[in-house]
Amino acid sequence: MGFKDTDPDSQPFSLQETYEAKRKEFLGDLQRKEEEMRQMFVNKVKETEAELKEKERELHDKFEQLKRMHQEEKRKVEEKRRDLEEEMNAFNKKKVAAETLSLSQPLKKDKDKKN
Repeated sequence: MGFKDTDPDSQPFSLQETYEAKRKEFLGDLQRKEEEMRQMFVNKVKETEAELKEKERELHDKFEQLKRMHQEEKRKVEEKRRDLEEEMNAFNKKKVAAETLSLSQPLKKDKDKKN
């Protein structure tokens, strides 16, 4: 039971050649695994970018919707303000007219009492 410098086919082999063959095989496997990892990384980055773009689009849509709602609310408030101002002006005109009328009526009553 000793060590022989022959392969199973009884062909002589070199330890250096075996080392180089194993090294080449190992480096090939390493390069293949590295490429697989790189590809997995690229795929993950693409997936993440796609998710981020989708989230960005959703946020933009929500922002636009909120902006439209805000503009509509602002328009309604402005319309209500104008209506209230018109009501106030009409009320003030009626108030002035009523005050003028009430001021002129006592004078008429006074004149009627004198006659």
